[in-house]
Amino acid sequence: MVDSFREAYISEQISKGQILYKNIFSIYAPFAYLFNALIFKIFDSNLKVLYILGLLFSLGIINTTYLISNLFLKKNYSLSIILIIISGAILSPNVFNYIFPYSYGILYGLFFILLSIYFLLKNKISLAFIFCALAICSKYEFLLFLPLLIFYTRKQNILKNILYLFLTFGVIFTPLFIQNVGLSNIFASFQIIMNMTTTKTLYWFYSIMGLTFRIELIPIYLINFVKLLIPILFLYKFYNAYSIIIIFVYFYFLVSPEIFLYIFPLTLILFIIKFKNLSKNERFFIFASLLISSKVFFAVTLQSYGTFFLPFAFISIFILCPQKIQKSLFITFLALSIIFGINNIKQLNQKNYKIVTKKGVIYTFPYYGKSTDFTIKFLKNKTKTTDKVIIYPECLSINYLTDRKSDNKFYSLIPLYVETFGEDIITKRLSLTKPEYIIINNYDTSNYYYSLFGIDYAQNILNFINNNYKLKTKIGDNFVFTIFENKY
Repeated sequence: MVDSFREAYISEQISKGQILYKNIFSIYAPFAYLFNALIFKIFDSNLKVLYILGLLFSLGIINTTYLISNLFLKKNYSLSIILIIISGAILSPNVFNYIFPYSYGILYGLFFILLSIYFLLKNKISLAFIFCALAICSKYEFLLFLPLLIFYTRKQNILKNILYLFLTFGVIFTPLFIQNVGLSNIFASFQIIMNMTTTKTLYWFYSIMGLTFRIELIPIYLINFVKLLIPILFLYKFYNAYSIIIIFVYFYFLVSPEIFLYIFPLTLILFIIKFKNLSKNERFFIFASLLISSKVFFAVTLQSYGTFFLPFAFISIFILCPQKIQKSLFITFLALSIIFGINNIKQLNQKNYKIVTKKGVIYTFPYYGKSTDFTIKFLKNKTKTTDKVIIYPECLSINYLTDRKSDNKFYSLIPLYVETFGEDIITKRLSLTKPEYIIINNYDTSNYYYSLFGIDYAQNILNFINNNYKLKTKIGDNFVFTIFENKY
């Protein structure tokens, strides 16, 4: 409800003629925004369109995962992997689900990188390079896979394959160049990305999301590893109908989103131990999995980006797992699929506040839904469609659902962006652009270290707002929107 609508808003702005990297600030790769904008142009801008795209790419991901898994594993083992991805990731109740994700770029990129791996394993090298390029254009992190792809295919028409790679890049970026987006605009975005890498707020975010190792993870690794190991060994020793029931009860009370937290460090250890006994294709897939998953290497949870790397984690673990306990792992995965499915459906059912707009329907938690719904109605009744409305630290859902434009440079001011750009630059832009309305909410941004806009961070920006805007109204009791109107 709060931090997912960048995907809808930016794509719609592009479909209306705004230009990515030139008029619209973005640190993300272009494919998802350009593709979604094209689909909006064809079918109109609506949440249903994005939901259907999420569904179609989810189907593509699980089918491609199944095809890859079948190259290494028995079909029933592949099926268990698919079921746990459906129940744990596609049905996830948080922003890192596959249907309406935090980032369509990571969703599309996951599908493309899986296709790239599949075609390489099937010796269709040119297709592997094309889909690798599409993955990189969806999410820059997938660039780490490219050197491995080149290394493994260096004896097979490498110049032709590199040509396919750059032709694909050219096709994706051509619409931007036609719109007079210069290399300077693109390089400026890269420079901002590089500046962000040195910020303490990003370091804090990645320490939570899994890129940065923290010593306190070690006991959590061990606890969750033991949680999963106990039922696997129990099933190996006492496999019967009663033991399966016991495992279901066990997981129902003890399973948590951190159950796979340690999976990539474990994969690396097992990979080193078993390297000599693996086939060339197995080595390639596991090495690729480790490279691709570097963003969440140290902490795969089902409440973060880790959900998008489950295909690599589960196939790799099955490959490296001793054959004598693979059956136990299979039963364990089936049990986890059911438990995750039950828990996630329960949480989805708690999202029982319905927001209905011309742009589509959303079900969300009452905590966020009531005040957001009232704010949407207030803006529709009290403002004009030409009014610029900026909501900080973020809540582009309101802009998208009310057709009120935000500032396409500073549409979000989470702590990361405030630290990167500095408050002086932000307030200077506000003084130049003079938005008609600025709305402040009390969304918790503690994933980026600081919790509350204007209190823990961005105090100078809030002072600027207080000096140049008058308080119009406050909406909500818990999740509160404070609406300011320009004085001048």
